[in-house]
Amino acid sequence: MKNQIIIHSSGKQTRVALLEDGELAQLFIESEENQRTVGDIYLGRVHKVMSGIRAAFVDVGMAKDGFLHFSDAGDHLGDYLRMLNGGQALTKSAQTDLDNFDNLSNSEKQILAGKMLRNGQNVLVQIVKEPIGSKGPRVSTDITIAGRFLVLIPMGNFIALSKKINQGKERRRLKGIVGSMLPDGFGVIVRTVAKDQDKEILEEDMRTVLRKWESILKKLEQSRPPTRLYKDLDITESLIRDLFAKNYDRVLIDEPHLYKSIRSYVSQIAPNMVPKVQQYKGRDHIFDSVGIGSDVNSIFSPRVRMKSGGYLIFEQTEAMYVVDVNSGPYAAKERQEDNSLKTNLEAAREIAKQLRLRDIGGIIVVDFIDLREDKNRKKIYDELKKEFKKDQAKTNVIGMSDFGLIQITRQRIRPSVVNSVSKVCPMCGGSGSVVTRDTIVTDIESWISKLKYSTRYRAVDIYINPYLKSYLTKGLLSMNRQWQIKYKVRIRLIGEETVSLNEFKATLNGSDLDITEAVWEDQPIDKILEAYAKEQADAQVESLTKKDPSGLDFYENEKSSGRNGRGARGSQSSGRGGRGGQSSGNQRGDGRNSRSNGKDSRSDVKDSRGNGKSSRSDGRGQRGQDSDSSAVDSRKPRRPVQ
Repeated sequence: MKNQIIIHSSGKQTRVALLEDGELAQLFIESEENQRTVGDIYLGRVHKVMSGIRAAFVDVGMAKDGFLHFSDAGDHLGDYLRMLNGGQALTKSAQTDLDNFDNLSNSEKQILAGKMLRNGQNVLVQIVKEPIGSKGPRVSTDITIAGRFLVLIPMGNFIALSKKINQGKERRRLKGIVGSMLPDGFGVIVRTVAKDQDKEILEEDMRTVLRKWESILKKLEQSRPPTRLYKDLDITESLIRDLFAKNYDRVLIDEPHLYKSIRSYVSQIAPNMVPKVQQYKGRDHIFDSVGIGSDVNSIFSPRVRMKSGGYLIFEQTEAMYVVDVNSGPYAAKERQEDNSLKTNLEAAREIAKQLRLRDIGGIIVVDFIDLREDKNRKKIYDELKKEFKKDQAKTNVIGMSDFGLIQITRQRIRPSVVNSVSKVCPMCGGSGSVVTRDTIVTDIESWISKLKYSTRYRAVDIYINPYLKSYLTKGLLSMNRQWQIKYKVRIRLIGEETVSLNEFKATLNGSDLDITEAVWEDQPIDKILEAYAKEQADAQVESLTKKDPSGLDFYENEKSSGRNGRGARGSQSSGRGGRGGQSSGNQRGDGRNSRSNGKDSRSDVKDSRGNGKSSRSDGRGQRGQDSDSSAVDSRKPRRPVQ
């Protein structure tokens, strides 16, 4: 069998391998902590509109806001905004431009999207690209519901057919069938696999996608943003839906429960293909049984060996991937130019294969072995173009430069295979190397010296790698104690595994605000603290407002309940050890008398209203006593020790 879908599942992780002509072509990995989100539909809230970059950030409930570029706003943004926010959702200026929408250029349509979107609006979005690195998901307001043969476009009013269906008679037949059953107010795209399908099958697929849209609308009526309204198929089912009909001979699965699930799914969408879904019961690993075990393992290595003896090195930087081509021990009797050409041609084929296998997207720069003749450089370019025709992702190749470099861009929809199963090294922070111990120790002491002589603060918490902490606190007269004596600064070292050996982070004692860079750059810490306190207070007001749609009425009620002694509780200590508890309201504890042995410590407290009350806090992180103050004030950050 030449073309197969091989699925291995361990319960925690599922790996799907696509074989074409008996060779591994692509590998997809999905796990509990790295699930597919492309295709999911959310009721989000516009968090921030940034017309300068023609984009808006939408809160969809993930760690990072969704990125909505105005070019992804779609033709039906106005319809969705009115549906979700009422008839007054658009300004008169935006409505005027919207009435003339068909006559606007693409640039003018993007400007119009910026006019229609406003902070706080509810908006319906669909994820089109997975979160990658520090970036959130890319979203679009062009909502689509994909079926096996049809793609439903709510708010649309058109019928489009795949360009790969090129027979006029078949196109007319499909358009007639779909047009007779498509409700008003919807558009539809007929997929390539719909070719030669019976009317009954297409009608059933239409009913399926319409039911999904009705389910979304029903859930929408009962939901508040941010909420996921629709979960698309997982990676396994989506591949079965989209690829099984494309000349794949069988689907082989080793996990019994997954086998039953996929067999049931195939029986619904393509009953005639159920016999092709088979369960693997052999003793060897399923990948080894089809001869791709070593190929799968090689994906996770930066070095790829070629048959000629040469090898490739794949390295990722923040901006791009870099591929280095090396001849290795290869030595033929031909002249050097011919040797280099042979190695480069083999490398071009292997690079195209590896980019697809590893699912590498973005900018890729390849450093080929130097070639003197222009005709040979052209051969490398042509070979890459030919190999990329096998890739479904959009690619662009720029010819070889005088330095032997070729630039490639490849469409990126999800993180690469390697990134999806790996995390940043806690020791080096992802750089691949660590500075010497003496270097980081010198940096910390220089920072403490700068804090002493350029600020008025004399108590800090410094977060460092536990390995470094054990070195700095070793012995009766440890280096940390020497620093405290030398600079007259109270220093508490806190070991955190998330901090690499290359760095450290410092906060004022009693505060979570990172001041490391502020001290290095001589920034006024007092102003930074004031801005931070204001930001925290604003965030608290926004949080309380979100809890009650009536707005600040809830906030006022909370304040009232605080005056009645029910709502104002003391804030908890940060729990990092050694800090005294924080009193509630506007009370300020200087923390100077807190004991490190965990016993109760008394903080001198003064209420900003002048009532002179004080509270006792537990040095282990218990809550302080209730005081006569507002609920919002009780959550203000504790004043750092000076």
